[in-house]
Amino acid sequence: MGTGGPDRGGRPSLHDPSLLPKGQRERRQRIVDAAAELLVADDFERIQIRDVAERSGVALGTVYRYFSSKEHLYAAVLGEWSATDPIKHGGLVDPTWLPAERIRTRLHHSVHRFEEYPTYLRLQNLLRQSADPIVCALFAEFSTQVIESYRETLTDLPDEDAADIVAVVTAVLAHELILFGLGRQDVAEVHRLLDRTVDMIFTPAG
Repeated sequence: MGTGGPDRGGRPSLHDPSLLPKGQRERRQRIVDAAAELLVADDFERIQIRDVAERSGVALGTVYRYFSSKEHLYAAVLGEWSATDPIKHGGLVDPTWLPAERIRTRLHHSVHRFEEYPTYLRLQNLLRQSADPIVCALFAEFSTQVIESYRETLTDLPDEDAADIVAVVTAVLAHELILFGLGRQDVAEVHRLLDRTVDMIFTPAG
């Protein structure tokens, strides 16, 4: 299976869509957009690939030319949804704020976004458990993208300190979001624990 461009059998790349010819890239994007639209209204488990094909206006076999499985398709959807988050494009976080308030705002924004799109939260938790190598690679890219967006809120801190802070707060965030997605944690408590975590990190001891 190639990593860029069509393989020897003419099958489009399953890895790097930027290397596809323009027409194939646009067709693939239609499929991703259609899958994303369906996910807003319904859970991953209830969406069928044939629904995606119909909504995107392509044949069922065409979807499988670009995506090896439904998990693969929705790993791409999750990555694009994350990449288009407005907070990753200079929005919502004022660089003049103190580091604690910047990371606090970033954390609460993540929770609010998953509140608004709960099907994406359930999708994230499902894909985290996938054993598919392609899905694992895409999920790793998604996770790296998220971590980097947090690191960007703390660029004025020493690199080691910023890395440790981000590791701690995102671990708490991930744990609490899993509980929230399972219905075992109230969202108000998620926000409270995130505030508590930030306060504990940035409040001087003594």
